[in-house]
Amino acid sequence: MVSYFTIDATGEVANFQKEISNMMHGFGDNPNPNAATVVLVESIVLQQLRSILQEASINSNLRGSKVISNYDIIYLMRKNILKLKRLHDYQLKIDHIEKSRTVSSPSENVISNIMFDDEKDPTIKKRRTHIDIIRELDEYEEVCQIKFDVIDYLRKVRAAKITESMSYEKYEAYHKARCSSFRSGYGLGKGFVKIEQWINPTKELKITLLALEVLCFIAYETVAEVVDAVFLIRQDAKKKYGDPFSKFEGGHFCNPVSLNNSVYIKSGYEGVPAITVAEVREVLRRYFNPRIGMNGLFYRNMCLDLPVRFITL
Repeated sequence: MVSYFTIDATGEVANFQKEISNMMHGFGDNPNPNAATVVLVESIVLQQLRSILQEASINSNLRGSKVISNYDIIYLMRKNILKLKRLHDYQLKIDHIEKSRTVSSPSENVISNIMFDDEKDPTIKKRRTHIDIIRELDEYEEVCQIKFDVIDYLRKVRAAKITESMSYEKYEAYHKARCSSFRSGYGLGKGFVKIEQWINPTKELKITLLALEVLCFIAYETVAEVVDAVFLIRQDAKKKYGDPFSKFEGGHFCNPVSLNNSVYIKSGYEGVPAITVAEVREVLRRYFNPRIGMNGLFYRNMCLDLPVRFITL
């Protein structure tokens, strides 16, 4: 297993193992996630983010810019309408939090030495938010037509099933895990120092704050996608040949008609085994496995290099 370590200017090792462990806990994993699984998930997220930065750097060079902005990263997400919708709603929540903080304590938001997009890159005349870019890329207004976030709904249903028989102490710990993220605060620039040291330790790339905010969202969604896929794999493992309803046995489902397969989990948190390294590797194998042709035997582009694929995008 390959482990990715990032050392900042002070010589300290930057990692998000604690945050990822809490996120996996919040998404439905055991309260004590497998340490080897956490390291593997961290390496997956880091590799995905660095690959995204490479693709975004190419886009910024084509625009004639030396700075990676949020436009370059959101442009890579343009084909995933549902993720654009989730990023759109995420921006609305962040704006609401920032507005609330400004009203309550306006002096705390005055931070020195913070450069915005238009200050770093003179070619950008206006500081565009994520919502502005999404509206620009959404030519057919598909994002605004999505009225129901099924991913968020299924994750909330899973969380509700987990907390059915929780004590107050366990629920408090679970709530803190649900609040974990890749940003350490909601102030300007406060939550992006660590992730920039993690993905760009040599400062070779110039990344704006808004771009780092999108990367935090992508990293969070990557962890969530891996955990969601593990529960689907566990459901597939429960199936018995000749019995199409075998995977619904044992009270693992709320309502198989309305809730789909993503809420496969037992009621009560103690019954959830920790996610293993083998399960995460099976998720990667299924995701990156080349698609087969009509005859199910050969792949027409097998001799060609496979394109770069991102779990979240």
